[in-house]
Order: sequence, then structure tokens, then C-alpha cells
Amino acid sequence: MPSPGTTFTHWIADHNVLWRSPITPEALVTSIKYYSYLSNAPHGMGWVYIAVGLVALASAGGRAVKGYKGQGGEVLFDGGAIVLWAAIAYTQIVDVYPTIKSIPTSLPNSISKDKSYPELVTAVRDLATNNIMTAVMLTGIMLLQAGRYYSKRADENDLPPSVDVSAASTPGRVPSPESDPAPPIKRSGTPFRELTEEEATELKG
Repeated sequence: MPSPGTTFTHWIADHNVLWRSPITPEALVTSIKYYSYLSNAPHGMGWVYIAVGLVALASAGGRAVKGYKGQGGEVLFDGGAIVLWAAIAYTQIVDVYPTIKSIPTSLPNSISKDKSYPELVTAVRDLATNNIMTAVMLTGIMLLQAGRYYSKRADENDLPPSVDVSAASTPGRVPSPESDPAPPIKRSGTPFRELTEEEATELKG
């Protein structure tokens, strides 16, 4: 499974195949030797990369489901990231890993004159192409997540300063007499007035 670190490491061999003009036999032999070393790596390392990719894919899927239920997140950005992660996993498992394992760990002394040389050249060119595609898809995932963060931040900044974000996301509340009692009525605001002490004494008399 890929990562930005492994992508930059593969560049040591891939630039000889994709970006060097003219492509010399020495450059192709260097790329073949590089991937031959990877082919000799322990089998457990492949499972480690696969586990990391599955965790990342599950994380992106969980965030997309969370956003779909309306609890946060953005379905568009997380859904696009899931598609890219799935494409990366498919490319690495179906194309890259079998191609690396097809390169022999024990190479002949004169690789360019060996009968397997054309097949090895095709293999390293396919690996270089797949690595470039993986790097582009990883860049797309980072851009999608940056867009998700920017979109969420822009929505929060559109609210007035006095409005609480958590309060704004809740529906309006209808006031009830129990929760919102009516304010006391001021007698000065009515057409009636209170009796003075003299008027009260006269009435008692």
C-alpha cells in the first residue's frame, strides 16, 4: 500500500523510466535492481501496508456515514476520498504488488543482454506509471479533505457574531406559558389607578 514516503522513495527508480530522455539501458537497469530489492522484502511488510490502507479506508467510510446521517462532515468530500482510496487499494493489490513479486530477486550479471530483459523493462515501466497514478490520487485525497475543512469553516463564519453555532443548528423553540411566564403588568399602564390614602379614608367613613 502507498504512502507519500514510499512514493517519494520510488521516485529514485521511476524518474529514470518516465522523465529521463533519452532512456538509457543503464537507467532501466538501475530501476530493475531497485525493484528487485523490494521483491526480496519480507512478506509481512506487505500485510502491514494493507492493514494501514484498510484502516484509512474504514476511517474515511465512517466519516462519510456520519455526515450522511446529519451528525457532521461532508458526504461529497468524504465520498470522493473513499472512491480514491478504493482505487489506490485496487491498484496496489491487483497491479503493483504482483508486478514487484514477478521481478526475480537474483538478477543475472548482464541484465540488458538477458532474455528476460524486455519483460523486466515492461514491469518497471508499469510500476512507474502506477506509482504516478497513486501519487495523483493521494494528492486528490488531500485536496478533498482541505476542501471539506474550508467548506465547514466558511459555513461557521457566515453566521452573525452573536449567534451561537450550536444554537443555530437546533430548530426554533415555541415558547410555552410554563417555561416563559408573562411579565408582571404595571398598573400605571392600565386605565385604572390606585386609591390615595384620603380617598380610602373617605370610603371607610
